[in-house]
Amino acid sequence: MAKERLDPNPSSFVHSLRSVGYSLETAVADLIDNSIAAKATSIQIFFSLDGVCPIFAIIDNGSGMSPEDLKEAMRLGSTSPLEKRDDNDLGRFGLGMKTASFSICKRLSVVSASDSKVSAARWDLDDIAENNRWDIDILSEKEIKQIPFFKHFLDNGTAIIWEKIDRMIDGSANNLQKELDSAISVIEKHLQLTFHRYIDGERGLSKVAISINGHVLESFDPFNIKNPATQELEKDEIIMNGSKISIIPYILPHHSKTKEDEYERYAGEGGYLANQGFYVYRNRRLIVHGAWFRIVAPENLTKLARVRIDIPNDMDTDWNIDVKKSTATPPAIIRDRLKSTIEKIMGKSAKTYRARGRRLADGKIVQMWEQVVAQGKIFYKINSEHPLVIRIREHLGAKEESEFIALLDMVARCFPTDLLFSDYGAKPNDVTQNEINEDALADVAEMMICGWIESDGISREVALEKLSSIAPFNRYMDYIKTRLEKR
Repeated sequence: MAKERLDPNPSSFVHSLRSVGYSLETAVADLIDNSIAAKATSIQIFFSLDGVCPIFAIIDNGSGMSPEDLKEAMRLGSTSPLEKRDDNDLGRFGLGMKTASFSICKRLSVVSASDSKVSAARWDLDDIAENNRWDIDILSEKEIKQIPFFKHFLDNGTAIIWEKIDRMIDGSANNLQKELDSAISVIEKHLQLTFHRYIDGERGLSKVAISINGHVLESFDPFNIKNPATQELEKDEIIMNGSKISIIPYILPHHSKTKEDEYERYAGEGGYLANQGFYVYRNRRLIVHGAWFRIVAPENLTKLARVRIDIPNDMDTDWNIDVKKSTATPPAIIRDRLKSTIEKIMGKSAKTYRARGRRLADGKIVQMWEQVVAQGKIFYKINSEHPLVIRIREHLGAKEESEFIALLDMVARCFPTDLLFSDYGAKPNDVTQNEINEDALADVAEMMICGWIESDGISREVALEKLSSIAPFNRYMDYIKTRLEKR
């Protein structure tokens, strides 16, 4: 059997890498992984417009690279995913920096300083396409000084610069700066969430300051653990192939326990319904968020439940971590444990979500609506024994009374439950009762009081006391008494 060398076509191969599937924000996050792995504590990100084309730079104060290490880092597939990595390494395939960059730009320059030695190398996809060769440019000292954002370079660390950016903004907008600002806003939110544990300097991690055009990013903790109303449930640990997986469920506060702006902020993009579920962290860097992995379906009663899962970087194959570090799938043995975790939190989350509905069953107040539980289902009906309903029925003939009861039953059966759940799930603070006309309510109250005095022979004071235990009059008694005293 004869063997022949068959290298990939450079031009075709490198352009195929541009379609790996990075978004702008996941590409930037991949570069930050390298900075954190290099023990950087400061990461500066810069964006600017050069005519109609943006220019990007990310500059860190990490350990930097020697000229030899830099050339190796520029190699596609510089590190095998089969190699054992340092416990704190956020890398994966040795492709991240290159594929992330090529997904967005056609010219990638890397400058690195280590032990007072500065070196720089550049890939230019147009050159590769023209020459069809894997030729990398090694930049001279003069050429380095001409690189965009050179004045921000540090004595130690690494700078990555994107030029010829053609997959960030489409250039068709009338206001390119506005389009760029919108893209930066998306990146900012993504980084605040993805690296929130590094930005906060969680125990065991060095605090990392990340800035975009001089604006220092604040962390966004999706579990809102600083709010005392957040419930942290019992931690679960799983040992798999000698590695430890940590699972901590959280139940976020009901909207009544937070300020309106805080509740809206922690809803996240798409709201609480879309962001419930598992949050998978690889070395405390977020990989996947807001997914139940099809173990259960998202629903309103669990919308406040979020589960933090921590895995080490030696379980990438088990969890099917992709090159972009944006997808993961738990192995079968872990799925079984996650099912039991979900069962534990279901009741807690539903209890928190329903907490504000308990007043409906308050036995001290005669309610207009009744909650009925039958055969595991919950539904609501108008209370046929409500004094106001009884009062009206007393003045109806048999046929009219039957029609009136049928009407109340129909109103209850047509209650828009699905619409209420949808509105309440999206904007709970906006869902409220219709305002009551207090003057009209006072008129009805006077009718009720006069009826009781006449039929039951009770005093006005006793009638008022009786009225105070009936909804909705109980909430307006001060106004009702004042209005009745003036008549």
